[in-house]
Parts: sequence; C-alpha cells; structure tokens
Amino acid sequence: MTFERHLLTAFQAVADHGTVGRAAWALNGAQPTISRHIRSLEEQLGEPLFDRDSKGMHLTLAGAELLPRVRLLLYEMAAAQDMIDAHRGLKRGAIRIGGVAAIARSLFPDVLALVNERAPDLRIELTVGSQDQLLVALADREVDIIFAEEPPAEIEVVRLGTSGFKDRCVTFCAPSNPLVGTRTTPNVADVLNARWAMPRSDATPRRQFEALVRSIGFEPPKSSLQTDSVETVVEVVARSNIIAWLPEPLLIHALARGEIMIVPVPALELHRSFSMYRRARGSIPASAQIFIDAVSVVQKRA
Repeated sequence: MTFERHLLTAFQAVADHGTVGRAAWALNGAQPTISRHIRSLEEQLGEPLFDRDSKGMHLTLAGAELLPRVRLLLYEMAAAQDMIDAHRGLKRGAIRIGGVAAIARSLFPDVLALVNERAPDLRIELTVGSQDQLLVALADREVDIIFAEEPPAEIEVVRLGTSGFKDRCVTFCAPSNPLVGTRTTPNVADVLNARWAMPRSDATPRRQFEALVRSIGFEPPKSSLQTDSVETVVEVVARSNIIAWLPEPLLIHALARGEIMIVPVPALELHRSFSMYRRARGSIPASAQIFIDAVSVVQKRA
C-alpha cells in the first residue's frame, strides 16, 4: 500500500487539532481540501478513522492505532529529504530541540547564534518546557533532541556528545531582606521559616526543592505566592521579603542589576547536569549534527 504524504499530513493535523477547521488553519489550507484528504485516506484504508459529532472529530480505535505510525512515517519522510539535502551540500531543513527554561536562557542563545552563522537556511524549532513535558514530546516525535538530567525511562534513547551542561538551583532574596543582613550564612531553619514564592506543587523545580529539603531533615515550607512565572517571582522577591529558589541561569540579569542576591545556604543548593538525548529508534535529521557540533563549540568556549 502506498501512502501519500498530503493525506497523512491532513490526518495528523485533524487528530491533533480536533476539527477540520483548526487543522486547515494550522496547515494554511482550505477546509474542503482537508475533508477530502481525510475521506480519501479512509477510502484507501477501508476503515473510518474519525467519529464525527457537533463538537469535532474524534479518533476511532483504528485511527488511534494508526496515529503513532503516521507520525513516524511523516517524520522519516522529512528526515529522508533532510538527508538528501545534506548529501547535496545544502545546509537546510529543520531540527527540533527541547530544553528546560534554564538551558533555553543560558546555553541556547550562543548555540543558535552559531548555528545561524554556519547554516542560515536551517530552521530551529525550540520547545521550552518541564522535563516531564520534554520526555513526552520526545516519545511522541514532536522534538528530535532534548536536554535532560536523566535518560528517559519510558523510551530507549541514545546520549549525544561527551559532556553535559551544568547549572545549580539557589535560594535568592532582595538585598534588603533581613535574612542576609543578620549573619554571613543564614540558618537553614530561619530560611525555611521565611515567606516563599514557589511554582505549582507538581512542577519539576518544586518537586526537586521539596526533595532536597527533606533530604537534609526538614519539612518543605508553605508558599505565600504560587506561580509558574519566573519573571513574576523575581520581581516580587526583589520588592519584598519573600524568598524563592530557582536555577541560577534564570536569575543572571536580575543578579547583575543588583535587584536580588543569592542567599548563602549551601545545604539548599542543587547542582544539576543535563545531557543531550535522542530516540534510539528511527533516524534524526542530518542537519542535527550542525546543532550538536555548535553545542560542543559553545561548551568548549565556556
């Protein structure tokens, strides 16, 4: 059986977006065309792929089983074209990268600048999210490479490169906060008894912080402010006696401006190391090597 790429693309778009209208908008196409592609694919397969109702289109059992295979087929088609372009000496195509906010703000700017210099026609699609979200994106082939602290357990992966990217999570406060004015190294108990700003309870940084606090024999503090907005946390900490705990790369600019300062409590520091991973099964775009080489160059410069 021969699968036509435009039919598979329409099927994936409707499955992802839930309606023909939203799929057409995402593909910059016309609704009648998308509907026709879906009907053609269903006729070709001899099986309905969607249940239709007033709320949209929902995958049938056959459609749900087909979707991951369609994702793989479309991915390999794109990778094949990228490989041919690479053999022709064309530094173009796309590479999809995923990383947490700390890496996106510290490592990626220099890497992406170097990639743009070496291969200006190469498109980078950058996904920034929690490590949990990135693992799902890698498994679903929504990204090609992720930066993670640990190898994903859910899928088989290959580690790329020889060295990892390191950072640390620290406690920080306003320079006027009494915690840093009373002693050189504040007492851990006093720090934990302060008012805290924290992300939501299921966020990776929150879980890491609470695990660290329990590992040194304390109960995690209650939050006075809960938000996932890094900018909001930094701004509030700079203007109040609230303290917080975040990866240091997210604080660089506020630290440089003197708006906040790191609270010297080594027991509450978490040193992290990230490595690049890709799926073990299936190929990755040939253009990915340009990105991988750029990461290596930037790390050697650091």
